[in-house]
Amino acid sequence: MRSATTTTSPRWSASFEPWWARLSRYDLVSGIVTMGVDDSYYRERLADVVRLLYQEAGGRISRSMTRRIALMMTTDVYPGKDLGTLELTITDEMVQHYIKGLDEPNPWYTTASPFGGPVTPVIIYQQTDSQFKGWYLDNLFGNLWRRQEWEIHAPTRVGQVLRCSARVADRYRRRDRDVVAQEMWVRDEAGHLIARSVHHQSFLAEQTSGEVTLRDPASKDGARQEGEPSGEPLSVELRKTFTEAMCDEFFYRSRNYHNDKAASKELGFGDTVIGGRMTLSCVTELLTRHFGRGFYLGGRLDVKFTNVLWPNEPFTTRGIITGRRVEGGQIRAEVTVFCEKNDGTKIIVASASALEGC
Repeated sequence: MRSATTTTSPRWSASFEPWWARLSRYDLVSGIVTMGVDDSYYRERLADVVRLLYQEAGGRISRSMTRRIALMMTTDVYPGKDLGTLELTITDEMVQHYIKGLDEPNPWYTTASPFGGPVTPVIIYQQTDSQFKGWYLDNLFGNLWRRQEWEIHAPTRVGQVLRCSARVADRYRRRDRDVVAQEMWVRDEAGHLIARSVHHQSFLAEQTSGEVTLRDPASKDGARQEGEPSGEPLSVELRKTFTEAMCDEFFYRSRNYHNDKAASKELGFGDTVIGGRMTLSCVTELLTRHFGRGFYLGGRLDVKFTNVLWPNEPFTTRGIITGRRVEGGQIRAEVTVFCEKNDGTKIIVASASALEGC
């Protein structure tokens, strides 16, 4: 995989006073800041950030907002930041590790599919978002996935070359965490869109050591059984238990807190954390099994990660069709998907849809 190409930021001059030292001099008019700085690069960056925060605050600026502006800019992670482009070649090795890591021997991936010949798992390229540089915050302690959004337009095959580009789409605060949203586009060599994703990564705003305290899962949206929608259950459920060996297979490229207990403890977790890519893949596998071509050609996902999954915890992935609508002469089915532990604790609550009758 080639490294990302990025725009080089201007260097500070020796006599230049950092603008964040003079935050009290902002003149905020209609959401755009006027600065005593001649550098248009930083003025445009700041204007984007302040406009976003100004709108969030309903037209009011405060001391806490000023601190957020300073934090966004000094860490160089801000909405609109271009993260460059990566080139990825899909390999058989990637597919084999996916199959073994999830224990998902779908014949579509190795022999034949309705597309003529084998195709790869629907978002086999999902790990590319982590290869972009310049969008993670400095404090990695306790960082977790919060949400992923996907639009899927076409299948991919082994040997295919993909071009992936990304930017920082948003940055916001949720309780004690700062969240960065990265938007990625996946295209083939001809420039046709294969998929689009938005990944929301959360970082602890203050805590940098000790043990991470996780929210009570019962307090989260969608966590209660009585909150489930009525509808038609999908034709299949997936029941799995991820072991440490499966995590090693799936995350074969490196050692991290998804396959290394010591690395996990360094980040404040008591045990290895099952990667969000593995549980997300259970959602896409469920939808692939039920909808087939209709998920590859028009799948939509909005996945919220509501609780941590640990090794050797059994869980089930299931879905409910909650409605149907006509879209471009085709029928789109709306689905709610859950990944839940045996005690009912939900680790994923997702809204999804796919085309029927493709």
